[in-house]
This record gives sequence, C-alpha cells and structure tokens, in this order.
Amino acid sequence: MSEEPEQPKKGIKWTTNKIMSSSALFISVISLTALLYQSYLAREENKLIQKQQSASVLPHLNQWFSNSNGSFKYIIGNKGVGPAFIDEVEIVLDSVHKYDNTKDLFQYIFNNTKGLDTIPYVYSTLIKGFVLPANDQINLLEINNPEHIQLTRFALSKKKIVYKIIYKDVYGSKWLLTNDNDKSNSTNSPIAIDP
Repeated sequence: MSEEPEQPKKGIKWTTNKIMSSSALFISVISLTALLYQSYLAREENKLIQKQQSASVLPHLNQWFSNSNGSFKYIIGNKGVGPAFIDEVEIVLDSVHKYDNTKDLFQYIFNNTKGLDTIPYVYSTLIKGFVLPANDQINLLEINNPEHIQLTRFALSKKKIVYKIIYKDVYGSKWLLTNDNDKSNSTNSPIAIDP
C-alpha cells in the first residue's frame, strides 16, 4: 500500500491585518447596536415629552348650574390649563329636536313652553369653532329675575336635554363632554377620543 502524503491542515492564519479587520467589524456591529438602542430610547423620550407638553395645555370642560345672588345660570366652563377649541356641538331635546348650537335650543324652549315665552333671559351661543380659554366660562343661559327662576328650573327639569361637545386641545387631541346616560362611557367629565 502506498501512503498518501499528509495534507496540511487548513485554517485561518491570524495575521495582524486580519485581527485588526475583525476587531473593526466587531466594533462596528456593537456601535450599530448601540445606535439603534439610543434611537429607540430617544423615540420613547419624545413620546413622554409630547405627553407632558399635551398635559401642560390640557383643557377640561365641565357643565354646571349656578343659582346664587338672585340669578340662575347654565354654565359650560374650562377648568383646564389650555384653551378648548369646540369641534362639534350636538344637542338633542326630548329625543326629537336636534341642534348644533345653544342659541337655537334655548329659543325653541322659551318660545314653545307655556309660561316661559314671556320670561326675559340672556343667552350665549356655544357653536362649532368657538374657543373657550383656560379658566374661563360661558353662561349659556341666565335668568336674572328671582321670580322667574323657579318656573324656569321647573320647566327645564321636565325637558330631556342630551348634549355632546367634542373639543380639541392645541395639539389636536380630541375630548368629549356629554351627559348621555344611555352610553356606558357617559360622564360629566371629559373623555379622551382616540384619533
């Protein structure tokens, strides 16, 4: 039998150039990984900053009645720290009549309710496009004669007024204020609406 000569083992011969090249490649991969991780952290930080900025200008609408000093008021107020940009107003009276502003609502009620048609009242109009500044309020209805307050309150208590007000903050986030008791998310506090 003839013996075959032994083949030399093939392997990587580590020279200085190969070691430097491999080290540079390894450092590049580590640097790329660190850069991607830093980008991720920067995005998360930006999201937090946006939330903080949004909270610093957050409007907070609420509705209430005032019956003091001989006057009755139906009020919408902004108790937040930023302006509220009214985007939509929807008011339904007795499940039949639909309005997109408060002026038409109160004119209908006072003109078509026995006993209220002779009562003087002051109103303000809440309508799409209205801006309610921070810590300000709008008196939607005001009765200044103490003799007419009880009659007005009684007549309004017999009416079913369901309102839905959608408004935005300066960053465009939308909020809903409603008194609709038929919906599970009904509240007299604003509800964030997903964009």
